[in-house]
Amino acid sequence: MLLRSKLARKHLPKFKKRPFSGNKYDYGNVFIFGGSVGYFGAPLLSALAAYRSGSGLVHIVVPKDVFAHFPQPYPEVMVHPYSNVNEIAYIVSKMDAVLFGPGLNSYDSSQTEVLKTLLATNKPLVVDASGLVFLKPLLDEIQDGSNIVVTPHTGEAETLLDSKIPEKDVGKLTQLKITVVLKDASTLIANRHKGFVAAAGNPGMATAGSGDVLAGIILSYLGQGHAPFEASKIGVFIQQKAGNLARDEFGEDSLMASDIIKHIPGAIKTLK
Repeated sequence: MLLRSKLARKHLPKFKKRPFSGNKYDYGNVFIFGGSVGYFGAPLLSALAAYRSGSGLVHIVVPKDVFAHFPQPYPEVMVHPYSNVNEIAYIVSKMDAVLFGPGLNSYDSSQTEVLKTLLATNKPLVVDASGLVFLKPLLDEIQDGSNIVVTPHTGEAETLLDSKIPEKDVGKLTQLKITVVLKDASTLIANRHKGFVAAAGNPGMATAGSGDVLAGIILSYLGQGHAPFEASKIGVFIQQKAGNLARDEFGEDSLMASDIIKHIPGAIKTLK
């Protein structure tokens, strides 16, 4: 049975000050597999959220045919093409953590093999958005998902779990040692040992891209060495705090996902 309690600051780890001698490789080299024609914003939001959360290097990886169309408005974000799945293993060998899913074409069957390759590496992995479509048929193959975080909203969770009450059925995932972040007005963070409910956000966060921001924050803290459950708690806390700071500036009706990113630094300060 999952332990249910409110997520509060006291449940989060203490953050240490960065040493003067630190360099970018000390703070996570993270990769995002996502983006397709018409849906480039999602991985870019995740990438910017990861940078604002402290990542040292952030990369987006896309199929070669998509790369030609990919905008690069942010010079800090590195975008790389790949031609076939055989190139993925080399790319993955360089990374500390990976996010799979934001903006992916859910009808691109080749992504199943990409995800299989990522799962086989045992690198810390966040699966979000369209990535959950490719994860569903692979769940039976997962023996130990202790390095995996899934971040579905309730509709995606219903499909992933074949359930009308996903909050009660997340045990199907936690039994595989997967950490679940179930997004709704209140967000559930759970593994097979315990769970937290985070309800500190606001209705203005119900906007396109908010989930991509959360996935990028969680990715960042995985890359910085936090365990999946801890990275998920930190990620949800920061996203909701940043969302409230954004609401205070823009109001609930006008809030956008990029406004949440703008306020990540202020949210992190509350942890320090």
